[in-house]
Amino acid sequence: MKKALVVLSALVLVCSFAFSAAYAAVELKLGHFGPENHPATAAAKQFAENVEKRTNGEVKITVYPNNALGSPPEVLEQVIMGVIDMSLSGQDQLAKHVKLFDSVSIPFSMQGYEHADRILDGPFKAWAAPEVEKVGLVYINSWEWGFRQITNSKRPILNPDDVKGLKIRTPPAMAYQAAIEALGGNVQTIAFGELVMAMRQGVVDGQENPIGVIYDLKLYESQKFITIVNYLYSSMTHVVNKKVFDKLTKEQQKIIIEESDKSRLMMREMVRNQEKKQIEDMKSKGIRIDTPDLSLFQAKMGPAYEKIKKNIGEENFNKWMEMAKATEAKK
Repeated sequence: MKKALVVLSALVLVCSFAFSAAYAAVELKLGHFGPENHPATAAAKQFAENVEKRTNGEVKITVYPNNALGSPPEVLEQVIMGVIDMSLSGQDQLAKHVKLFDSVSIPFSMQGYEHADRILDGPFKAWAAPEVEKVGLVYINSWEWGFRQITNSKRPILNPDDVKGLKIRTPPAMAYQAAIEALGGNVQTIAFGELVMAMRQGVVDGQENPIGVIYDLKLYESQKFITIVNYLYSSMTHVVNKKVFDKLTKEQQKIIIEESDKSRLMMREMVRNQEKKQIEDMKSKGIRIDTPDLSLFQAKMGPAYEKIKKNIGEENFNKWMEMAKATEAKK
């Protein structure tokens, strides 16, 4: 009888432990705008899998790519409100809530991917994180999206004059639009989800996006001219609702930060390696890809700089430019 009671008590304890563990499991939603086949989705899935594994199932993250939870602005708004737990949001979306994020979009202020890494992972993150926290978010990491290039269906763009008069679609982001306008382009705003159809129907002459987006969405089918201008760098910013993050244990928080860091590096490597292959593949399909003298384009950015400076404040503008200069590679 005593033996039976001992066994029964042990079973009760095991069941209670299992129930408690299941009850304690935290389920989080992560939304982002990258397509299913984009490196962002692969990196986000790795992040979710590793977090669940390292927390022994205590934290489970479901990834919703391709605007499955709403448009980029809507998703970020819902993360701020706590309806969605975390997101990979564009810097232009963060800029609507934290103005200094528009400094990342200052045209031609970053001289390549390594320069972008140094500034975003270093001084910028330390500068921006406290401001992001004020709107109810925790700034985990800057993931990749890429340097933005211009495509169009009309003509090669070899100098700024070739942009004049072209109807160019941009996101509804001040810095992006200011740069295209400074080059003489006629800015058009079209939702990202409607971009492919707009290109096919000739609603606009061109658009700007990283090579990976141009390739994955097959925009080259209607945009035969691609110009490598690297005019502006875009990041996907990994943010988490602060109240949600604060409810996690210190160990769980640590794991989320560490795994975000690993996935950030994975995504960067994927995007950059794929870009080289994608460019060569598009060339083989007969797409014209030009790499003009970028100094000619940068020389036209005066009006854009003034608009950005007015929007984010001269102090913030100057601080970013100082950080950018300080993190340039030594020649």
